[in-house]
Amino acid sequence: MKREPRTAPLVLAILLNAALLVALFWTFHVNIPRVGSTPMQAQLISSAATPAATPSVKPAAVEPAKATTKPAPTPPPKPETKPQPKPQPSPKLEAQAQAKAQAREQAEEAQKQHKAQEKAAELAAQRAAAERQAQELAAQKRAAKLAAQRRAQEKAAAQKAAAEKAAAEKAAAEKAAAEKAAAEKAAAERAAQLKKELAEQAAKAAEAARAKALRERMEAQAKLQAEANIAAARAAQAAEDQKLSALFSQEVQRRVYRQWDTNFAAALSCVVQIHLSPTGAIIGAPKILRSSGNPQFDRAVIAAVEQAAPFVPPLGLSYNAYREVNIQFNAEELNHG
Repeated sequence: MKREPRTAPLVLAILLNAALLVALFWTFHVNIPRVGSTPMQAQLISSAATPAATPSVKPAAVEPAKATTKPAPTPPPKPETKPQPKPQPSPKLEAQAQAKAQAREQAEEAQKQHKAQEKAAELAAQRAAAERQAQELAAQKRAAKLAAQRRAQEKAAAQKAAAEKAAAEKAAAEKAAAEKAAAEKAAAERAAQLKKELAEQAAKAAEAARAKALRERMEAQAKLQAEANIAAARAAQAAEDQKLSALFSQEVQRRVYRQWDTNFAAALSCVVQIHLSPTGAIIGAPKILRSSGNPQFDRAVIAAVEQAAPFVPPLGLSYNAYREVNIQFNAEELNHG
């Protein structure tokens, strides 16, 4: 930090010395008594027999370019002296002259001290300027050193950041490559697994299709066989029912023949329909489906049928086979029954 030059104490000291010199010169030239005039006592204006010593002021640092030059004190103009008769020496005047000489000597000594102080202040200012210049140069060197260190640190930091960035990019590239390879491997494994699963599914589907086709063929064959068996059974049952029905019809005719007690023309014949219960009893009245043309013959046949009931069905004959029975009666067979 630069120190501001302290010039105020120096200027004040200079002004005090100048005022003291002016007072001495004024006293020396003005207070000397003229010959023939009223004797006057010379009075020294100074406040002391000897001028006060200039206080020692520590010179402040002064910029070399701004060194203050103190103007030399200008003595007052000397008054015109008129030729006067040489005064008679007197002890008092001699004392005054000695005092004035002593004052001059003290003033000269004070001026010498002042010049010495000015020289010392100038040297101190020069030393301060040199020190300040040295400090500024040292500060510049420190700043340059700090700047170089900062640049070196920045360069090292930049190199470190670049190396870290390169390492990070390399690690990222390696990681991306590893992830890509892993993804490709996983994709290949998934594809192979999917292909294997599809092949297994296809094989299972083919096996299932073959099993289904075989099962369907076997079911179809079983169905055909069952249908054939059912048809054969039905045919056999139908034949058996037809046979039993024929036997039942013959049994009904024989029972009706036994109840016939009249004779009619042999050419007469009619078809009678009767409804039977499971036990063979007649349900409702017998019905003439085809008349003989002779109402008396038709009524006689119906009466004989009613008298011959109930008709016991043969064993093994289903009820549907004899629920409704249509029987033809001929007069010739009835007459000879």
